[in-house]
Amino acid sequence: MAGHSIVCGMGDVGYRIAELLQRLGEPVVVITEQVLDDRKLAAEAFGVRVIQGDARSDRILREAGVESAKTLIAATDKDLVNIEVALDGRRMQPGLPVVVRLFDQMLTRQLETSLDIRRALGMAALAAPSFTAKALGDGLLAGLTVKELPYVVGRQIVEDDRLANCATVGDVARRHRLLSLMRERPGEERASLPGPDEPLRSGDRLSLLGRKEDWDALFSSPKPASASDEKPPLRRRIARFFQRGAALWLDQPRALRALFVALCLLIPVTVLIFHYYFALSLADSLFFSIITLHGEIGLTDSGPQIKMYEIVLMVLGSVTLATVYSMLTDFLVGSRLRKILGGQAIPRSGHIVVVGLGRVGFRVVNELTELGVPVVAVDVDENSSFLSSLRTKVPLVVGDARIEETLVRANLSKARAVVAATDDDAVNLGVGIAAKRMNPQARTVVRLFDAGFARKVESSLGIDAALSASRIAAPTFVAAALYPDVVKAFIVRDRLFILLWRPAGPEWAGARPSALRAEQEIQILWRDGALATPGRADDTQIDRPLAADENVLAGLWRRLTPAWAETPSMAP
Repeated sequence: MAGHSIVCGMGDVGYRIAELLQRLGEPVVVITEQVLDDRKLAAEAFGVRVIQGDARSDRILREAGVESAKTLIAATDKDLVNIEVALDGRRMQPGLPVVVRLFDQMLTRQLETSLDIRRALGMAALAAPSFTAKALGDGLLAGLTVKELPYVVGRQIVEDDRLANCATVGDVARRHRLLSLMRERPGEERASLPGPDEPLRSGDRLSLLGRKEDWDALFSSPKPASASDEKPPLRRRIARFFQRGAALWLDQPRALRALFVALCLLIPVTVLIFHYYFALSLADSLFFSIITLHGEIGLTDSGPQIKMYEIVLMVLGSVTLATVYSMLTDFLVGSRLRKILGGQAIPRSGHIVVVGLGRVGFRVVNELTELGVPVVAVDVDENSSFLSSLRTKVPLVVGDARIEETLVRANLSKARAVVAATDDDAVNLGVGIAAKRMNPQARTVVRLFDAGFARKVESSLGIDAALSASRIAAPTFVAAALYPDVVKAFIVRDRLFILLWRPAGPEWAGARPSALRAEQEIQILWRDGALATPGRADDTQIDRPLAADENVLAGLWRRLTPAWAETPSMAP
């Protein structure tokens, strides 16, 4: 065998990579030490050769045909094993395109330069944008960054109320700055890559690429009139003040609260004694009561009974006032420390709750924060390594999110969405079900490792989006192995869409974008430092021939055969 791809590792990621390569018509050899019997049978039934052994062995690599391989993808669940396999592959075939899976993202850039490998990718880094996109909207497929700006890809059905002013595909780009990557029409088996003059019909489904803000401007719901940035009425502000006071009171120990109540009762009793015993005015009685409480001698011309009472009053007053001062100090210092250490207030509404601060959850929180979306992070482990780095960025809640009390503390009832991204499928599913029961309007996005189970959860349990990180990451691993300069890749229906940021080079030099789209299913999406917003197909600015040294963002489509899991007899 020659010109094949070698995949090392057949866990969740390796299995999806091998499946996707086979669906593209690429010959595949898999090297794995351990593999589930069902997965091995499914792979071999579709022509994938599976070799059981250690990929770090030269003998095993030669048996897999590394000297004549087209690509090598090291996708085991151990960073050092993947690095060693990459080194061996490059040694046995210099110039071999190698893609490495890494959990430690600090190593990715260093390895790409020092080891001269094509790409080092982390599953969490690839999957997190999709979790973020799904939390922000139902039609979003993926998120990516182009020129340090957030872009999204999504699918939307052409509706009269949103695209009524768009008669053609080019109108969507000109008026809303969203590029149409694919058009699906009811009654047609295959989707098409639409030209700018192609008319739109009601019911058409468009796959669109554009800036996040342009997508939101067209498809997001308008902000309600009672938004949180409006000044609340006076009655509500007064009620909120008393609520905060009540919370402060309940946070104090019971002994301190009892002393404070004793002081409140002691003052009026003393005022009445001084008023009637010495025939003082109420103002004078209050004055002498206060100075006595502070430990000063107020009345000297009195009998022994009053003097003993004053002594007791001074002792109790000193203790009680010290208690009051400690309560105030605790409130002021505690508030300051919470600000320094990251104890931000929980948003009142419109926020997203992210449960699980592992690699995926941590990145989802960071991406939402960069987009300006309010976030509340929840984790059961108060000693989590990622928790400390988020203390100064977002409000944190420590607790089990499957328990209603924890979700109440995160104010889930007023949240916009919840993302359950722990490393445990059962926990994520439990959080999603609890969140949906507590706030049916909130979007629920859960992370599930088994992609087949994820599809069943979406259809049966009312979860808005159940995502498999391995299924999200696999397309980019495959695309990076087959093509240089890959930004991101994802699947839309029966096609793999690959985003490339590269010079036009000799392959595309002199060609017009319209010709590349029609002849090779390649779309030029970005040129001249901006999205290639089309006018007509013969537009001299957008459709002029490409120069060899011109950097472009291009979309490349590859057709896919049905997935192994879609074949009933071979479903893993």
